[in-house]
Parts: sequence; C-alpha cells; structure tokens
Amino acid sequence: MTGVQPHTFGPPPHAAPAGVRICPGCGVVAPLARTSCKACSAPLPPQPLVAPGRVGPAVLVCLHEADFACKACGVRSPLATLDCEGQAECMGCGLRQDFDPAQWTDALGFAHGVADLSGPNLDPVSARSRHAKLGTEFTSSTKTQNTMIMDGRGQRTLSLKVTASPGHPVCRACHVPLHVWVEGAVTKTQCARCGDAAAYGLPAGAKAAYGAIVGVLAAEQRVDRPVARIGRTSAGVESIVCPQCGAGISAGAGSELVKCTYCSLAVRIPGTLARQQRRGALPKMEPFWVLLEGPSIGRQRLAAGKAEDPDDDDDDDEPEAAAPAWAPAPIAFAAAPPPRSNTAGIVAGVVVTALVLCGAGFAVYMLTQEPDEPAAAAQPKAAAAPNATAARPAASAKTAASAKKK
Repeated sequence: MTGVQPHTFGPPPHAAPAGVRICPGCGVVAPLARTSCKACSAPLPPQPLVAPGRVGPAVLVCLHEADFACKACGVRSPLATLDCEGQAECMGCGLRQDFDPAQWTDALGFAHGVADLSGPNLDPVSARSRHAKLGTEFTSSTKTQNTMIMDGRGQRTLSLKVTASPGHPVCRACHVPLHVWVEGAVTKTQCARCGDAAAYGLPAGAKAAYGAIVGVLAAEQRVDRPVARIGRTSAGVESIVCPQCGAGISAGAGSELVKCTYCSLAVRIPGTLARQQRRGALPKMEPFWVLLEGPSIGRQRLAAGKAEDPDDDDDDDEPEAAAPAWAPAPIAFAAAPPPRSNTAGIVAGVVVTALVLCGAGFAVYMLTQEPDEPAAAAQPKAAAAPNATAARPAASAKTAASAKKK
C-alpha cells in the first residue's frame, strides 16, 4: 500500500483500548463468557482473535440488523445500507416509500455509543454506561423506534430497528482482521494475508444525518467495481447484464460481486436490481460496518454527569441558555387583563329565577282558590231553586184538577 495517505483524525479524545476480542467468522465482539458467536453461531477459538476495533479515534460498529416496517405490506424489510435520501425500498413488495432520514440520526447515535462505551476494556466513564457489559457478557444491543409524528410535513412513522455490535471487519476468505483506512470520503480495506482490497463511498446524505460518520463498509457502497445494469432482450424481457459486454448475469437477492462468464469482469450487482428480478421471500440482511469518529453523545453526557440517554434526563441540571450579546432586546407585551369574575351575574340570575318561580307559584295558588263573595251571592239563587221546584208540582196538580172537572 505504498503511497496511501491515511486520513488524519487528530488526537484521540480519550484513551484507546488495547484491542477487542472478535469472532473470526463475522468480526463482531466475542464476549468472554461465550464459546460461540451470538451473531453468526461460529465457534470461538480457545486462542482469541484480537483486533483494534477502531481507526485512530474513530470506532467501528457492525449493524447486523437494520429494518423498518413497510407501509404497504406491513412486514419488516431489511436495509442494505444507510438510506438517507428520504426514501427506502421494501425488499418484500418492492414499494419505494418515504423514509425519514432522522431515524438514522437516532440509530447512528445509539450505535456510536455501543462501540464507544462497550467492554471489556472500560474506563471510568464507560464503566457507568448501559453498554458496559458488551464484550464480557453480551454481544449486541438493539434499539427499536416506534413513533408517529404529525406536523407541517404530514404524518410520518419512525419504525427503524437496529442491532449493533462493536468489533472489527474480517476477511471472508482468510478470517483475519482487515486493515482499514480512510482517504477523503472513501474508506478502504485490505487483507494482509490474501491481498483482497475494497473501497467504499459514503451514502448520499449520511453526513447530514449524523455528522460523526466517516465511512460505511457495505456492499451497496462499493466504488471500486463497475455496476451492472438492466438490459432488454429483443423479446422485451428485462434482465441484469454486464456493463462491458452486455451478457446476462444471474444474481441473488441482495447486493453482491459476480464475475461475468463471458468477459470475466468483476461486476457489482446492486441489491435494488437483484430484487427486481427476484420477488418473494425477504432476503437475509447482509451486515455492514460503520466508522464513527470521536466520542459518542452518550460518553459526552456521562462525562458531564448527565444521563446517558437524553430521553432519560429531565434536564433539571441544564441551565437556560443565555441570550447572546448581539441578540435584540425582547419585546415587552402588555399582560392581558385577568378575566372578570362572573359570580355577580350568577347570583343575579339565581335571584331572578327565584322571583319568577315565586310569582308563578302564587298565580297558580290564586287560580285554584274559590272567591268568597261570588259564592255568597249565589246562595239566594240556590235557595230559590227549591221553591221553583216545589211550585212546579203545585201547578201540575191544578192542571190535573181542572182536567177532572172537565
């Protein structure tokens, strides 16, 4: 690697550990308490494989699980890299859908803490971390986002889940730690035993999502191999073809490197093209590595005496930020007058209602009583009525008598 100029990170912010015990099969941390790898099930050798686990002050972390809930089919679709451009493709149904890049901000901050604060080589700050048992008892840590946000941009669902482990990437053929270095925006790796080398570019929008990111070692990010393309046969059938000779290339379900059978060109097949040709069962996610520079947010918070996770901090120990000297004076607004009490109105209403009810009751009472004087005036008439009745039989008797005379 003559002529390679490694990226200059500057002095490390904290003491670098001596090394990390890793699995020779996948490169993730090998806990002291385990005899087989939790991630790939490979047996751990009696003589541990030790790797740096970092590049200068930047730490390496493996994301061997990263998926989200598809809005169409509902299944959790794996991700092959950092999708930071606002969209992600479901590997099950193929739907290209909105994906909030802010999910990676939270996920990468979590992964940064996993690599930066894990064991077994602990310092006084990392000894107080929730990740302190990684490397001694546990292999990985998982964080799942399950939030629905409604704002001016509409309704957004955050469903990204990541499982992160500290460690160091290894050569797939030789199972030895890879040499990793950074040249500008490209991260390079090389095996010291077989010489196999690779170069990876940063995904678009990765720096905006998480400023401490330095590199992403994912097959989707390979920049040192030509990319296959979609071709169309004379019959109108689409297929993946070699970019050099145009011959058809068979692909699996994910991003991979294949060799053209006609011109022997090593070609990278993007996972999106491969999945267009093979729909159906979800492909198994291929783990990828992320290089993150500097101390994690969790380390900074622990060093300041705060909770490691911002969600666990009630912010009582954070003073209110003072306004800068150039800031304009705040505008004073007159305080709104306190609302007037409505007690007097309620009392007046109650009094009026009581008076109305009393008046209505008195009126009903008067209507149900018989007046005294009209009743007295009616008594002579009632007395005269019997006399009139008695006179009628007398008249009837006179009439009968005169009839007899006749």
